[in-house]
Amino acid sequence: MNQKNKATNLNILLGSLFLGYVMVYIDKMSVGISIVSISQDIPMSESTKGLIMSAFFIGYAMMQIPMSFAINRFGARKVVISSILLIGSFDLLFGLGQNIQMLIAIRLLTGMFSHSGYASASSKEVIDNFPVERRTFAKGILISSSGVAGIIGPLLLSPIIEAKGWRFGYSLLTILALIIAFIISSSIPKKKTSKDTVTEEEKISIFLVWKNPTIWILFFGAFFINNLLYGLNNWLPTFLTSYRGVNLTQSGLISSAIGVFALTGAIGGSYIISKFFQNKDKLVIMITSLIGSFLVFAAYFLHKPFNFIFVLGFATFFLTLSFVTLMAIPMKLFEGANFAPSYSTIASGGIIGGAVAQLMIGFLVDMSGTFLTAFAYFFVLGLLTSVSLAFVKLEKTNN
Repeated sequence: MNQKNKATNLNILLGSLFLGYVMVYIDKMSVGISIVSISQDIPMSESTKGLIMSAFFIGYAMMQIPMSFAINRFGARKVVISSILLIGSFDLLFGLGQNIQMLIAIRLLTGMFSHSGYASASSKEVIDNFPVERRTFAKGILISSSGVAGIIGPLLLSPIIEAKGWRFGYSLLTILALIIAFIISSSIPKKKTSKDTVTEEEKISIFLVWKNPTIWILFFGAFFINNLLYGLNNWLPTFLTSYRGVNLTQSGLISSAIGVFALTGAIGGSYIISKFFQNKDKLVIMITSLIGSFLVFAAYFLHKPFNFIFVLGFATFFLTLSFVTLMAIPMKLFEGANFAPSYSTIASGGIIGGAVAQLMIGFLVDMSGTFLTAFAYFFVLGLLTSVSLAFVKLEKTNN
């Protein structure tokens, strides 16, 4: 295969994985978009709404590491395709849900079996097919799907749910997932794996993997940076509407504008890092997490919309770049059967950080009566991200 055809195939592969990631993120935000409509059909309290949404993250965290062994056993390709197919299947079931218990159970299963394997499996496809120098950029492209999903998800679902109802919306998500699964299955090359190779991968012990201190440093790095990002993204609308007197429409416009900076950080920033800062991942994360968290804290004191968007937008740019760079490190350090359990362990830190953020910020705001404590918390998280990476030694580990 000549270089031109190889590059084309890699672009097709990356594009299909990107589509899968868009589906993953749209499904992840779907309940938040549809929960008002759902509660009109199935009456529920605010805490019950939170339970339905949190059930997903509980299942997600539970199966992160076990799913990594499924990747070694069955191959990344099968896990990627089955993840999207299961998203479609569970979306169909969710749309048929008749009571709260059923909705909670389906979202728990969605997190456990649909989402828990996709990030690790798609990253495994990247390290199996892309040269080391292109992996950070490739990972940046995949993570940028969150920004794309954040734009098209509400635009796709909100008017449909308003006009046709939430059950119809989930039927459309099922169809979308099936189409994307077909595209992915046609784009990811099948690999011939010998029986001996599979046997060796099955022998990997999670306890052996966990003996590597680098994994735990990256685990805490992911915990801190995701705690910051999830907290900021999820609580920003509340801050704007409840504490800055901005209406929901204006809040949405501000969030979308800031989302452009996140998208730029994921794609443009990761390209710059892979092009000009090879082998300087540690330094990049330490600097960008500090700058980003400082800008987040500074944004609290800005009341003019343009100034707030500008500063918080650049904060998001740097924090997204920090996150992309951090999550690309495992793709450079771990290979073979070591990769999936190592990456899943590190990713679990991020998932737990996202869950903790919601509880911690709510507690701080309730306790103090101001969001200043939350923004100070964001700054501390950036500082902890930077400090934690100071202790990591980026040494490659093979199977």
